[in-house]
Amino acid sequence: MSNSQSSPASAQAIAEVMMHIGHIADSLGYSRGLKPSQWTALRYFASANPSQRTVSAFADFHATTRGAASQTVEVLVSKGLLTRVPVPEDRRVVQLHPTDEALALLQHDPLQEFSAVIAGLEQDDQFHLAETLSRVLRGLLMKRQAA
Repeated sequence: MSNSQSSPASAQAIAEVMMHIGHIADSLGYSRGLKPSQWTALRYFASANPSQRTVSAFADFHATTRGAASQTVEVLVSKGLLTRVPVPEDRRVVQLHPTDEALALLQHDPLQEFSAVIAGLEQDDQFHLAETLSRVLRGLLMKRQAA
């Protein structure tokens, strides 16, 4: 964006920059034999509360269908990165837990490259960026739910 500080960028230009950032960030996720959605799932299952370690909860978090979430989980189970653990209180519920191999793999998470760039910003800039992007995300999710 070559606009000066006094001239705000158009919404279209900002959206294009955000899409470009998203594309670059997404391309970082094709590493160590995983796809971006698989990295997202690993991050999710490694940090979620045990009660939220289900395909349905992951699908809701990732704003995707149960089918797509299930396919991602199947790949990670077949790679030995997630294990299924039945819930004794309700045999219909199966929790998914990352294996030691998955936790070791997350030490090389490509998202770290992206977050390192953000960490290099001033604290105030990080706060405002987080606040603004959260509002944009909420707006997009509301539009998606309304459709």
